[in-house]
Amino acid sequence: MIKNIIFDVYGTLVSTGTGSLEATDKIFNKYHLKQSTKEIYKRWKEVHRIHTKESEEFITEKDVFIKDLAVLFKEYNIEGDAKCEIEPMLDSLLGRELFADVEDVMRMLLDHYNVAIGSTTDTYPLMKNIENTVLNEISYIFTSELLKQYKPKKLFYEGILSATGWKAQECLFVGDSIDDDIIGPQTVGMKTIFINRKNIDKQELLSIPDYVISSLDELGEIVKSF
Repeated sequence: MIKNIIFDVYGTLVSTGTGSLEATDKIFNKYHLKQSTKEIYKRWKEVHRIHTKESEEFITEKDVFIKDLAVLFKEYNIEGDAKCEIEPMLDSLLGRELFADVEDVMRMLLDHYNVAIGSTTDTYPLMKNIENTVLNEISYIFTSELLKQYKPKKLFYEGILSATGWKAQECLFVGDSIDDDIIGPQTVGMKTIFINRKNIDKQELLSIPDYVISSLDELGEIVKSF
């Protein structure tokens, strides 16, 4: 029986929009590279993933972004100062909005379940994005900065269980990343739901999640089925 529901945030509850892409353009446009902004941003996401997934020592996501940019400057032969030029990307992390299906569903869940957030992010931008929203009513908010771990490392999910005292078999993790929100939580015994906001072909998901939904509106009835 599911008693506890843990949500990813960005791409699941809060839209990331095009802010990060626009920030990439602001940083790199003046260098007139042959690569398009989309190509640079795609590479940035790859580098960011490496730095959060493979790093042995924890650093905040702000410092990860600076590290990312330093790598990109080197790859594109740019003589730039990553610490001085990272601000557009950090600014893009703020001012993000909830998806339209979040408010009503979250209020229903808060009345019937223990609800938590488990997000790979620094604490400050997350709290700024959820202030004055229903998400600010959630009692358990875990960030990578708080847990000193990034998804999909097992210690991230174990940290949530340790802090809450919840049993893994009574937990459901909901998110939009197969690695971070499905495979990772499953390593500690949690049930999982993949929210398919990007309309990925379900055959590509390899039946890994317990359920696939396209909207949070589907969540209420599914949770009861576990």
